[in-house]
Amino acid sequence: MKNVIITGSSGLIGSACVEKFLHEGWHVTGVDNFTREKLFGKEADTHSNLDPLKKERNFTNIESDIRNNEVVTPLIKDADAIVHLAAQPSHPRSLEIPMEDFQINAFGTLNLLELTRKYNPDIPFAYMSSNKVYGDYPNYYNYTTIENGVYKRYENTALESFDEYLPIDGCGHTPFGVSKAAADMYCQEYAINYGMTTATFRGGCLIGSHQKAVEMHGFLGFFTKQILQQNKLFVYGGGYRVRDNIHSSDVADVLYRWITKPVPSQTGKFGKPYNLGGMRANSVSIYETIAAIEAKTGLKANFEEAPERESDHLWWISNMSRFKNDYPDWKGPKKDLDYIFNELLHNWIDIFHLDLDLKEPHYFRELRT
Repeated sequence: MKNVIITGSSGLIGSACVEKFLHEGWHVTGVDNFTREKLFGKEADTHSNLDPLKKERNFTNIESDIRNNEVVTPLIKDADAIVHLAAQPSHPRSLEIPMEDFQINAFGTLNLLELTRKYNPDIPFAYMSSNKVYGDYPNYYNYTTIENGVYKRYENTALESFDEYLPIDGCGHTPFGVSKAAADMYCQEYAINYGMTTATFRGGCLIGSHQKAVEMHGFLGFFTKQILQQNKLFVYGGGYRVRDNIHSSDVADVLYRWITKPVPSQTGKFGKPYNLGGMRANSVSIYETIAAIEAKTGLKANFEEAPERESDHLWWISNMSRFKNDYPDWKGPKKDLDYIFNELLHNWIDIFHLDLDLKEPHYFRELRT
């Protein structure tokens, strides 16, 4: 039986990857220090994400920091693959803790790469990067405002989506974007210079019911929670901003496909970066998000416009052509916007014990037909 190490195993993507690899017959060793609660408060605690998995006999979770070599080294020696997801995930929070952000994201990743190079250099190493490696370069494009009924968003006047050739320098990143870019580049360099099998996945809005959403990280989960509780929302920099959302199970599927069949570049070396997101089909603006939650719940959102946050993208839609070309049997995300919204709403309705039925379960599906 093959063994995969999943760092950040209790997180949104971590717990989805644990489920995916277990389902495919792997033994999973999770490594997590549960630091999200420390970074964002008690509501962000991720321990509960692993509760349903504790009974799985092929799953072992170790509470440890990825920088603890005494713990991590023997795990790497026995691993058949590594999925590295552990991170400080918030770019607003990184402005408050730049040193800790660097230590977790940049140094933590380099530490794992170096241990893998020394002790088990032939195994595949997948790294969850971020579209924030591109900084605010996406904002340098021209956008037009679309207001057509419920559609209320920005549209890029030049591009349908962003691919991996978007520049990453000469723009504002926040410390988070810099630390993730550094880790991303180290993964590429360890493939190019040391012959390791790595890939980086530049995710955007990753979503699912296991997301412990807070205002600084996880807008879609946070919006559903706040509206259901009838709490005030702050819309930073205007609600025309667009994000493409991808469900955690679809992310886990992408990562599993690469781990089990890594594809090198044309030079024969690994280290490819892949953009990862819901693409145009799963794109939605902040204003459209609010309208959808109102339509599905019958509740009225209480929101207020607030100043723009540092280096926040105006518009992001991922181009996943590179991954599609390498994995032609992959047909795109299986979970559409209605599934994503409905799952989030049902999750919070259950948690808050609300007597509420969803009124528009197929809101987006009907809207687009």
